[in-house]
Amino acid sequence: MKRVVHLGPSESPGGMSVVIKNMLNYPPQGWEAESISTHGKSIIATLNRWFSSRRELKRKISREEVDLAHIHVTHSFSWWRKRGLMRICRKGGIPLAIQIHSGKFEKFCSGFSGKSVKRELSEPNRKTILLEERWKQKLAEWVPEDSVVVPNFSKSFSNRTDHKLSKKIRLLVLSRDSPGKNHDFAIDILRALHQRGGSASMSMTGVSEYVSERADGLDIDFLGWVDEEKKYELIAESDFLISPSEFEGSSMSVIESIRSGLPCFVSPASGETLGIPEMVISSRDPRKWAEEIMSWSNKKKYEEAVLMVERQSERFSPEISRSILAGIYNDLVDLDHSN
Repeated sequence: MKRVVHLGPSESPGGMSVVIKNMLNYPPQGWEAESISTHGKSIIATLNRWFSSRRELKRKISREEVDLAHIHVTHSFSWWRKRGLMRICRKGGIPLAIQIHSGKFEKFCSGFSGKSVKRELSEPNRKTILLEERWKQKLAEWVPEDSVVVPNFSKSFSNRTDHKLSKKIRLLVLSRDSPGKNHDFAIDILRALHQRGGSASMSMTGVSEYVSERADGLDIDFLGWVDEEKKYELIAESDFLISPSEFEGSSMSVIESIRSGLPCFVSPASGETLGIPEMVISSRDPRKWAEEIMSWSNKKKYEEAVLMVERQSERFSPEISRSILAGIYNDLVDLDHSN
């Protein structure tokens, strides 16, 4: 068996850690997978993890315990930390798969960082992995032409076959606490629903306390960070996921909802991920979102929404991504051995 080590925030809350854990649980055929965490809960903890991850990677390479490294990177500080790991791999003769997760990586590259990105990604024995087709065009100036799209994936974990649309619409916001996730806007959507005479509640992860007058009088359950079991429970009991994010690489909350048959309303940032144009809302007016949610909140339309989501589900099955990764990994290792 060949061995791949994943380098990224495998022990931190967030979509990237979910992606890495999925890859650890579903490695390509013929491969064993493990991870080295590169991120902590604070700046100090992250710096400590960076130093320790460098030591651990060097130790594994010296013991010939690594055939390939799979680096998971976003923009900003993440890139500069991972660049150091890339150079350790180059010195140790380890081929690399470099996966870009950021939803605004093109903005990062458009500054002085672009030269570093282009130089590192074009090194021999490396393959760049993108999450969606749209990134090929957006990042064309900095990523190699032979970059490969490997969609995020998820197991199907929630049986919603018997789910019935609630009289009081149950909305779910499933994301970490970040300005780009637009928790404020989600609150505005709920208020707009009430103003239109709709009856709705909302479960919101990522924030445990939300000091906002706009939340007063609304039925919102602020949950903070939730574990996998609670997340699956929320998906199973909700009627709609709403994802008004400003930026997304490839939203795991949307993918997990799709795999579970939960209808989603998303901003254009997740339009390709969802794959259902009728449920992509480009407006930044919460009243428009409320109007769309209400229009799909009758038995016939809701059943139609569920069917559309279920048709998209197979795109994110583990088998598809495992097959693509097998080709990438094997090609990189074979090329390395031929040199």
